[in-house]
Amino acid sequence: MFRNQKIISLLFSLALFGCSTNSNGKILSKAPQVEIRPGEARRVVFDKNGMSEKAELVCRDNKYKFYSEGDKYIAYVAESYFSDMSGFKCLLKEARKEVVAVEFKVDKKQFPEEKLKVDGRKINLRKKDLLRVAKEQEVLNNIYASSVSTPYFQTAFKVPLNSYVTSIYGIRRTYNKQHKGQHLGTDFRAPVGEKIPAANRGKVVFSGDLFYTGWTVIIDHGLDIFTVYGHLSKTLVESGQIVQRGDLIGLAGSTGRSSGPHLHWGVKIHGQYIDGIDLAEQTKKQFKE
Repeated sequence: MFRNQKIISLLFSLALFGCSTNSNGKILSKAPQVEIRPGEARRVVFDKNGMSEKAELVCRDNKYKFYSEGDKYIAYVAESYFSDMSGFKCLLKEARKEVVAVEFKVDKKQFPEEKLKVDGRKINLRKKDLLRVAKEQEVLNNIYASSVSTPYFQTAFKVPLNSYVTSIYGIRRTYNKQHKGQHLGTDFRAPVGEKIPAANRGKVVFSGDLFYTGWTVIIDHGLDIFTVYGHLSKTLVESGQIVQRGDLIGLAGSTGRSSGPHLHWGVKIHGQYIDGIDLAEQTKKQFKE
């Protein structure tokens, strides 16, 4: 009877301090708590808690890729620009075991507005343009669904240009006084011909012309992390090519739906376009660069 009371007391204490036990009664470590805002991503490091790499990491009912480093697992988790602002937990699941790997608190973030005038044909699309956009979207969907499960990179992400930002991530846009949207990337001032480097090591998965972003390069960095370089005047790499951080991948231009020469830089993680500058700052701290 006394032994049972000790077990009950132990379990009660674990509940109070946020710990848990597995089916064998082993004490599992407390999950790290992380703050995140709409349109941001976090590199999270969490305990394995006896789970193998066959386990699944599930956040908001979506499976995230993760990898092993020593006695820890690492993942990059993104919060949608269109967040409902509710906190969430990432669960590590294997067989009948389940443990909270990371807990997220979602904080508010305000986004400004801007007005742009562009070619009307890039807004009110003709039938042939609609067909082209639909075909291109199929290609892009396949690309974004085929990321490798391990990282190509071992360094922080680096902003591709050190120039004036003409349009920040998340800004709400009104095109030609009527069509509303949002800019889910960062625009850098860049004259035609400006050399554009890769933000990190990865594999080129697209190099070609797209309706909206013109001549474009897309790099898969692994773990469902992609960087996009749009409105180029020329691409300098081919699909399948491995590039290092800083390698030249294209020249700036004003192709596609563009109001003038610049680089559009997009970062997509697990299907969500996030703020690339924030990712660069976060990973610079975490990789201690």
